[in-house]
Amino acid sequence: MRTAPPVREGFEIVGEIRGALSPRNDIGRMERGMADLMEQTGWQIAESGPDAYERYIVPAWMGGWARNLVTMAALSPGERVLELACGTGVVSREAGKVLGPAGEVTGVDRDRGMLRAARTYAVAAGLDAIRWSEGDASHIPAASGSFDVVLCQQGLQFFPDRPGALREMARVLRPGGRVLLSVWRSLDRCPVLSAVCGALGRRFGARAEGVFHASCSLHDPDTLRSLLAGAGFDGIHIRLEARMARHPSLQTFLSGYLSVFPMAAEIAALDDSDRASLFDGIIAELGPYRDDDGLAAPMEAYVVAAHRGTGRRREAGT
Repeated sequence: MRTAPPVREGFEIVGEIRGALSPRNDIGRMERGMADLMEQTGWQIAESGPDAYERYIVPAWMGGWARNLVTMAALSPGERVLELACGTGVVSREAGKVLGPAGEVTGVDRDRGMLRAARTYAVAAGLDAIRWSEGDASHIPAASGSFDVVLCQQGLQFFPDRPGALREMARVLRPGGRVLLSVWRSLDRCPVLSAVCGALGRRFGARAEGVFHASCSLHDPDTLRSLLAGAGFDGIHIRLEARMARHPSLQTFLSGYLSVFPMAAEIAALDDSDRASLFDGIIAELGPYRDDDGLAAPMEAYVVAAHRGTGRRREAGT
């Protein structure tokens, strides 16, 4: 059955993206440290990406994963929490809800546009006490020992220098402070990512697959354990978590999901028939992951918890 009419309706958001894209925008905005990947590939992303991310991806799965990460952190009143590579601030907002006025939450991201969006969403949620700071994982803008907890959702795999980023996390933690981070498992354990990766790869070539392979590039628990131990973390605990990606309309979700990707302009430029064909391929592959409530696809990730060692640690870069 052809899906062209509903696909076209669902893809109206990408029409907004075409208007938002600037010819001078060689790299656009992507959350969780993707800027380096964007520079390498020359991809673009619409400036309206944060809104689409919050509208589609957060309720479908990232919001649930954020709540899960904060729950596992077991935050206590008075704690100082950093979210690294905060993007639109999903995890920061969840931490802010838990701590209320009895704690401090700071979100750090390298992208000013993301930080502006994060601040807007936080204020709208009544969480205007959250602080936002521009910076990246290689040089976290905070003094040593400034935080009790560092949270990082789906960011570590994108950092160009993972060991250095983890050393920076350890540096800004107080001795005994804890880090909790999440990374996706392999593509075959995340059907939505796998289906979209394959479809875009067939349509646009290997460069379209890069972001998906990067997303799932840190799926080996032994590698994770070694990275954290090398940065001086103790008590490393790796937990396999599975959650469902859910949305009442798979077609509408795909429209919004694809609109945050660097190739949104190319997708929007397809004629109705080619775009329908692209969507048909994804929808067919995700057929087994639908129920009466719409999209129902499992997503698997490792959630890693560890403590900064209590002995004296070297500063990053010394």
